[in-house]
Order: sequence, then structure tokens, then C-alpha cells
Amino acid sequence: MQYPEHLAAFKNAFDHYFFELGSQLYPSSSRLHEACRYALSGPGKRVRPLFIKLFYSCFGGLDERWLPAAAAIEMIHTYSLVHDDLPCMDDDEWRRGRKTTHHAYDEATALLVGDALLSDAFGLLATCRFNRPQELALSVQELARNIGGSGMVAGQSLDMYWTKQSGYTLEDLNEIHSLKTGALIRAAASLGARLAGAPAADIVKAAEIGGKIGLAFQIQDDLIDIMEGTGKSSGKDLAQGKLTYLQVMKPDQAYALAKDLTEAALSDLRSLTNDISKIEEFLRLLLERQS
Repeated sequence: MQYPEHLAAFKNAFDHYFFELGSQLYPSSSRLHEACRYALSGPGKRVRPLFIKLFYSCFGGLDERWLPAAAAIEMIHTYSLVHDDLPCMDDDEWRRGRKTTHHAYDEATALLVGDALLSDAFGLLATCRFNRPQELALSVQELARNIGGSGMVAGQSLDMYWTKQSGYTLEDLNEIHSLKTGALIRAAASLGARLAGAPAADIVKAAEIGGKIGLAFQIQDDLIDIMEGTGKSSGKDLAQGKLTYLQVMKPDQAYALAKDLTEAALSDLRSLTNDISKIEEFLRLLLERQS
């Protein structure tokens, strides 16, 4: 996915910070640290870090304090992928155009890599500078809620439950992905707004907007799953009997739903702030992506 110049600049700044951070957090030659560096060094779109940056800027943030928060979010996202790829979950061999961590190393090491990334992400988040001291505790609480047993992990559990099952509804599908994919994007949007010192009501609204963005993103992911040359195992979700949007609607209907969710998110965002041009550009880019 080709980013325009200003988004590419944000991504490059993040990647430079992130790769340096990986070497600082996991500096030894141990198998665990080597595998952690491997997991973190994979190429990625950096969607969640960029949402932190864009919401931070949208609500008036001007400095570089978004970087540690963005890195924490990406570490959590990476942990979730490492665990999601394990044989007991989705059993994937390829991720981001490379061997998955358990194929490059082994299952036990991959499990521990995920544990390390999740734990160290919260340590990194604790270094973030907020305008109001109490915002740090609120951010930790909100992030934990979005990724824990009532958030991303719950969505993963539902995803596994509905695999090869019948009797599902669109509401079941929306629940899975509001949690599995949408929760972390909700957290990124609200964290960016909170870092910028946005009012409490706007932070809540940013989270709601992030939820709509997350669903749109997942629908597009389901469409990409049936494409070739994406860096992932093509068609694997459908082959495994995963509950995807393409099991409840045709591809053109799924795309239309993703577009409607994107437009709704942009409409909500316009009511909060004046300049949403960079977020709008990013959302439209994500809507048309093919990887």
C-alpha cells in the first residue's frame, strides 16, 4: 500500500523509532530476544500507530509524544498476530510476507514472544507524557479493557467458537470484529485524542469513531483474504470455515458496508474538529487497499 508523502513521513518516523526500540528492549543474543526482534521487525502498514498520530494531530497535538504510545499499540498488535498464527489458533505459516514467528523459531518461543511484547507494551505506555497526570491511569485502564477478556481477546475467542459453525447472524459477525479488530483501533483513536488533551466527551466520541473504522478495516481485510499476492495465506479464512463478511454478503455488498462505515466515521469526526483532511485521506486509502 503506497502512502502519500506526509503519511509516509509519519510511518518512516515511527519505523525508525520502533526498530531502535526493539533493539533496546531486546538487546541480548538469547533465543527469546532474537525472536522478539524478529517479530517486531516485520514490515507492516502501521495502521494503529498512524491512527494514534492522526487523532493526536487532529485534536491539536504538535510534538512527538505520540511515538511511545504508538509503539505500545504496535507491540500489542504484533503480540496478537504472533499468538493468532499459532497452530492452536489459526495455524498460519506466513505473515507480512515472511515466515510466522513459530515457523521461524518454534511454538514455545512464539508463545513467550507474545507474552513479552504484551507485558513490555504496558511498561512503554507508562512512559507517555499526558497534559493531566490522571490521564495516564485512564489510558492504561482503557487499553487493558480494549485488549483483554472483554475486548480483543474476547473477539478472538468468539472467532474460534464460530469457526465451522452454523446458525450465525450478522450481529454475531459484527460482535466478533468489533472486539477482535475494532477494539484495538478504538484504543488507538482514543489514546491519540487523550494524549492531545482533548475533552473527555471528545475522547469517548473518538473511541466510537475508532470502532466504526475498525469494522470497515476488517471488512476490507475479508475482501483481501480472497486475493493473491498479499503477503498472507490467500483464501485461508474461507478454507478454515472462519465466519467472515463474505459468508453473509456478496463482495460488492461488503465493500458498500465498509464504505458506509467509513463515511459515518468521517461525519462523526467532522462534528468534533475542523481539520480531518489527513484522517480522511488515510481512511479512503485503507478502503481501496489490496494488501
